[in-house]
Amino acid sequence: MTFLVFVLLLVVLALALQTYARNHTLDGLEASMMPEDLLAEPGQPARLCLTLRNQKGWPRPLVAVKLHLGSEFEGVNGDFIQKDLLSSGHTVRYVTWLKPHQEVSFQVEVQLSRRGRYLLEPLYLSSGDFLGMTEISRRVTGLQELVVPPREGDSQALDETLGGFLGELSVNRFLYQDPILTAGYRPYVSQDPMRAISWKQSARGMGLISKQYDSTTEPRVTVLVHADAPSEDQMPMVEECYSMARTVCRTLEEKAIIYRMAVNSTFDVLVSGALVAGSQWNKPLETGRGYGPEHFRRALEILGRAMGQPAESCERFCAEYFGPGSQDSCIVITTEPEETVRPCLRLAPGRSLLILRPEQAAGKEDAE
Repeated sequence: MTFLVFVLLLVVLALALQTYARNHTLDGLEASMMPEDLLAEPGQPARLCLTLRNQKGWPRPLVAVKLHLGSEFEGVNGDFIQKDLLSSGHTVRYVTWLKPHQEVSFQVEVQLSRRGRYLLEPLYLSSGDFLGMTEISRRVTGLQELVVPPREGDSQALDETLGGFLGELSVNRFLYQDPILTAGYRPYVSQDPMRAISWKQSARGMGLISKQYDSTTEPRVTVLVHADAPSEDQMPMVEECYSMARTVCRTLEEKAIIYRMAVNSTFDVLVSGALVAGSQWNKPLETGRGYGPEHFRRALEILGRAMGQPAESCERFCAEYFGPGSQDSCIVITTEPEETVRPCLRLAPGRSLLILRPEQAAGKEDAE
């Protein structure tokens, strides 16, 4: 009789623990996923960092995270990768046990070959109940993404055309600074080069101060990208325009020339996190004026997010982002014929215009 009572108590205790475990299996467990970098170079490994944390003071014997990667993710590497049998793609499943207050991390390498914005599917966290009969899981991550910028345009003709255009811009300021050209001072921003800092003004206790040069002597370039593909067959021309834009921006960075890039395209989301998932941004995006690593990264992000359909007409785009009062030289990268684009742009005296098209037919004009 005593034995039966004891067994009955054990059964009741086990059922109570089972019920509690089913309701609180995932309490104190946290999981997260974060790309190592928002930008993923095409064809190069991109790392996803997955982290598991046990916030409780007792061990967790069986904890798993699962992530599904679609067929567009290539070169998926890792010992815990399973190839889907019924559909294209891979499933990442990592199973471990956690000590009290332990945190473990692991990385998954993926590759993406085509330009664009890629949403990552949610990460799922799971653990078994007390008796190991069922597995309880929940979704633990929200929106995560990777942006793949275009590949570099590989063309000797493009390099030669850019070299001739940039050779006409004055670059003497990069060797010597004429103090007469300093028009004033302003607070230092991260895009300013070190040589622009006025140490005399900064020493007066107002923080870092940059020199502000006369805009009529400072070489500046506006890069306009207008690519249109009325049919799917013409999308390669759009992609080539974006590749050429990357090459142009990289060349301007190497020459330390201040530039501004504007892309006439619709975008699936805004840049810098101010977004609503799934909505479109139906106006061009621009980088602002400057140069430097962060400026170039923003240019690459905009080029990667562009959907390849113009947000407005070429004439309106040029008028809005390169108005008659602009003191910049201009580089236009477009699928439109040169005779269509040229009348839309009015250059200030002494400024230059370069029109680049995918077939490398370039037109250059000095304003008179």
